[in-house]
Amino acid sequence: MLDRPDRIPGARFSMPLHKGNRIIDCRHGLVLLLSSRQKSGPPIRLFVWDPVAREQRRVILPPELDRYHMFIFNGAVLRSACGHGHFQVALVAHYVLAGNPTRVFACLYSSENGIWSNINSLQLQKFEATPEEPSTLSGNSICWLNHVVGHDNSRRYVILELDLDRQSLAVTELPPQIEADYAYKLRIMPAEDGGLGFIVLSGLQLHAQLWKRKPDSDGLAVWVLDRTIEFKGLPSNREGYYLCLVGFAEESNAILLKLGLCFFMVYLQSMELKKLSKMNFLGRHYPFEYCYAAGTGIGDGHGGDEVNNM
Repeated sequence: MLDRPDRIPGARFSMPLHKGNRIIDCRHGLVLLLSSRQKSGPPIRLFVWDPVAREQRRVILPPELDRYHMFIFNGAVLRSACGHGHFQVALVAHYVLAGNPTRVFACLYSSENGIWSNINSLQLQKFEATPEEPSTLSGNSICWLNHVVGHDNSRRYVILELDLDRQSLAVTELPPQIEADYAYKLRIMPAEDGGLGFIVLSGLQLHAQLWKRKPDSDGLAVWVLDRTIEFKGLPSNREGYYLCLVGFAEESNAILLKLGLCFFMVYLQSMELKKLSKMNFLGRHYPFEYCYAAGTGIGDGHGGDEVNNM
C-alpha cells in the first residue's frame, strides 16, 4: 500500500475468508487462495482476488488433480504478459505416500483461454510435509523451496522450478552447507543479475548471505556466495531473539524480518530499513504491492470461471 495521501482504503482488503480457505500466493496486485474441502464437500477450488478492482475469479482444478486426500497443493499467481486484465496460475501438487518417493505434478492456467496446460511431473526423493513455502518469480520461472529426505534419511532443501515458457519442471539442490533446519531463515530470490538466488540469515547474528547460480569454468551452473550483508539499523539483540525471515516483496526487492516482537522491511538495494509494527506472531507473510492502472481488473476473462464483484 502507499503512504498517505495515496493509501488505498483498508476496506478494500476486507474480503471475508471462509473457514479453511488459505492464502498461498500474492503477486502483481493479485492474491491466490486455496479452498478446503470436507469428505462430502465440493471440489477444491482456487480463487484469484484483485482487492483494488474488487473482483474475484474462481478457478476449478484439473480433474486429474482434484483428489485432495492424495495431494499437497501449492501455487502461484501472476499477471499475464498479454495484459488486458488476464492472469496465470501455476499449480503444483505433491503426491505423497509414506516411505516412498514423491511425485510432483505441475500445470499452468491462463485466464485468456480459460484452460489448464498439460500436466508435467517429476519424481523427488521423499517429500517431508512442512508449512507451505511462498513462491518466487525468478526470470520467467516460478520457484518453490521444498524439504526432502534422502535415502540416508538426511534432510535438505531443494528448489522446484517451473519454467513458464517451456512448462517444464526441474529440481536444483542447495549447497550442502545450507542446513535443512533453517526454518524462517531461508528464501529464494532473484540474484542481482536476474538469475536464480537465495538469501539465508545467520541466526542470532544480524547479518545474511546472498547466494546465486553462475557458470563455472566448465560451463556448469554452480552455487557461489555473492555477498554478505549486515543489518546495521536493527536494534541490539540483547534478548537473544532469532532473526526470522517471514516475507519477500519481489517488486521492491525487500525482505520482511521479525526480531522479537518487531517487524522490519529491509530494501536490499539501498539497505534502507523501515520499522513496521509489533506483534507476537510468527508466520509467513505475503507483501501486497502493485502499481495499479485503471481498467486492469480481472473480470474480462474467458471460460466459465465465476467473477464476483466485491
